[in-house]
Amino acid sequence: MIKKIALLILCLPLFSSAQKKNLTYDQTNDIQFVKQYKNNTVIDSYTTKDGLTISVGDTLTIGNAVIERKKYMFHDVFSHIVIGQTKVTTHKEFRYLPHNYSGSKAIVKSLFVTHEKFVGYKLWPNRKEMPLYVSIFVTEYKSGLSKIFSHSRKTILNIEKALLSGEIINHNARLSKDQKRNKLVDLEDDGKYDLLLKLGKLKESGILTEEEFQEEKKKILESE
Repeated sequence: MIKKIALLILCLPLFSSAQKKNLTYDQTNDIQFVKQYKNNTVIDSYTTKDGLTISVGDTLTIGNAVIERKKYMFHDVFSHIVIGQTKVTTHKEFRYLPHNYSGSKAIVKSLFVTHEKFVGYKLWPNRKEMPLYVSIFVTEYKSGLSKIFSHSRKTILNIEKALLSGEIINHNARLSKDQKRNKLVDLEDDGKYDLLLKLGKLKESGILTEEEFQEEKKKILESE
């Protein structure tokens, strides 16, 4: 019996470690659950608020840097992507990624968690009782000289914010009605044949449902 108890005690850290391998958005906001996590704890995968699961080895697409102007200037940078592999527990100055990396792809190398900072006044705030956010270390998808002469190592500081802002593209995200309308407006200047082809691609990519596709197709065919 003593041997069995001793074996169970030895296995407890392994069980705890296994539970920390995969996280979901709901778990990161469960205060009782997050207490077991220290800052910079590495995980294998994370399922976002929108249901997108990101794992080590996945490919991510970098979107557009968030700016208040319509056109980029030379010095514009991303808000949620920094250069290099960095842990986000200090207040050191980060070097943010230049805006011209839009459209490039990156491979997920590791995911790690950080407790959010307490906002407000509290005499002895316990940061381990704050929700977690997930950051992702990625490397350049390219190889050879193009990788050597580029910022090949990057860190996405908060994947939820990066996805929400569009700085990381979520290919699984469902578009709103306004976004779908904008997609269709972009096609208005094309001829009917090209318009139908592009409409079909919107359907294949999941942006339009079968019902929406048929409705828009009817409008195109009936238009003069």
